[in-house]
Amino acid sequence: MNEEQVDPSVNVNGSARSGAELDLDAQLELLGHEVQARAGEIAAAVLQWWDNRHPESSRATDLQIREDIVRTTELGAATLGRFLVTRTLPSAEERDTISAPGKAPLHDTISIGELTKLYLVWRDTTYERLGRWGHELCISDKAIASAKDFARIGSDSSIVNVVREFESEFHKLRRELSEEQQRLAHNALHDGLTGLPNRTLLVDRLEQLTAKPSRNRQGFAVLFIDIDRFKSVNDLAGHSAGDALLISVAARLRGVIRTGDTLARLGGDEFVILCPDLSDPESEAAAVAERVTAVVSQPFRLGDPAQEFYVSASVGVGIAGAGDDAESLLLRADAAMYAAKNRGGSGFQIYDESVDRSLRRRPELLNDLHGAAGRGEISVHYQPVVDLSSDRIVWLEALARWDHPRFGRVGPDEFIPLAEESGVILPLGRWVIEHAVADCARWTSSGRAGVGVAVNVSGRQFTDDGLPDFVAGVIGDTGLDPKLLTLEITESVIVTSEAATQRALDALKEIGVRLAIDDFGTGYSSLAYLRRLPIDVLKVDRSFVSGLGDAGNDAAIVNAMVELARSLRLAVVAEGVETAAELEMVKRAGCDEAQGYLLGRPGPL
Repeated sequence: MNEEQVDPSVNVNGSARSGAELDLDAQLELLGHEVQARAGEIAAAVLQWWDNRHPESSRATDLQIREDIVRTTELGAATLGRFLVTRTLPSAEERDTISAPGKAPLHDTISIGELTKLYLVWRDTTYERLGRWGHELCISDKAIASAKDFARIGSDSSIVNVVREFESEFHKLRRELSEEQQRLAHNALHDGLTGLPNRTLLVDRLEQLTAKPSRNRQGFAVLFIDIDRFKSVNDLAGHSAGDALLISVAARLRGVIRTGDTLARLGGDEFVILCPDLSDPESEAAAVAERVTAVVSQPFRLGDPAQEFYVSASVGVGIAGAGDDAESLLLRADAAMYAAKNRGGSGFQIYDESVDRSLRRRPELLNDLHGAAGRGEISVHYQPVVDLSSDRIVWLEALARWDHPRFGRVGPDEFIPLAEESGVILPLGRWVIEHAVADCARWTSSGRAGVGVAVNVSGRQFTDDGLPDFVAGVIGDTGLDPKLLTLEITESVIVTSEAATQRALDALKEIGVRLAIDDFGTGYSSLAYLRRLPIDVLKVDRSFVSGLGDAGNDAAIVNAMVELARSLRLAVVAEGVETAAELEMVKRAGCDEAQGYLLGRPGPL
């Protein structure tokens, strides 16, 4: 026969027993049944506490939180009652279920700090209810204390787990914060495009060097680098190609600096190399500058499909002296860089007194260049180009001259780069073309028929889409035969982007003007473009002509240029002829025409 279950709260005669008449286990069982039956009261009390803290809880998400609280705390109370009935100490895995059977959804909806407080409120509420219900059932204080121990085991264990999770999240956040701080610190001191140190980090390292007493430090130098014709790459191929070029330049520069040097990007196309610990600062810095100009002059393949671009570097070198600070040293290197750029770029200049004079007057020149032509300060001078077979002047090259009211005559090697930088080159260049064409039209109508005029066109002018239409309009207004106008562009402008060059030259050629490559031999392109572009004249750079009387290879180079031009049916002009020996040599080499101080200096018409 099956044994019947005995209710500990009922006497054998069927009458109710008081809690005090029961043994400890029976008292706990009786209290456990009461907790199971009234678990909702504990949940309601905890929810009331929550609502008092969050009176605004009316949104849908807040209602979900309230439902989670009720479910979790009610199940926790019911589970506590089950353990009191069975009088079994919960395992480590079961402890959490006493007070947090719904822990997962609570963790999804309530912050860890609030959750910890919620468990404490659940424990205190349960303690209060256990005491009240125990006294109602006449349960002994010992049994009530034992019941509270069961509640404490579960709630305290849950609180410990919450705190542990909080600590885990805290350490995770602290790691992430540390990584973010490191990233922000790195970004604050490095260029976002190239990853190189930026101006802030460079100046900091410079200040550390300049702060040392002179007797405790070796010499050091700053190299200020500017990429020649960088704007043309942006204009012709877009800013993505310009960014790719800067990244490639940075990579090449990393390969030529010494161990211990700092390579930084200041922004745009400007880079700086800080060279510390120099025993012979001038010669060692010059060696670095030579490596820089050599590596930047090599072609860059950019874009998709890949296209070759040619740029160069102008480098200014500032040698540290006593009393220098970071900014003054950077300023001197910057001024020396502009001096190098004024000489045509693709070279370096060490800061000296001449650069210092230019630096002091540069801001005033930049300002005064605006409107200089309108004030009558700009004039056009002409230098003759002579046919070597007849000694006859065949055309005149137009050259702009600036007579500044305070500084006097300012050379084109100084003000033309300023005009390029400030944008004045566009109106100034058009003004020179207008005057040169008008002058040529006058002298051809007054007995100098057949003598043409040549005008140099800068890189900024050449990328101006309106240049062909402007030239056509000037020729139409003056009635000049377009064959008498020659537009000269440097080889460096051509090789920046052959595709854009092709379009511009084709448009100018349709007008009927002649096209010449100035300073031929100083660029870095292959000579294949000579076959494709509608060029009429090659002007051999004066650097080759001035060496013809020496025992070097210049004569062989000039001979090769002439042979190349002959094969392409191009006329050859020798620039910079200053001695009778040089004149004889260029005639012997087969040049068609020549210009230089021997044959005529530039002068007003």
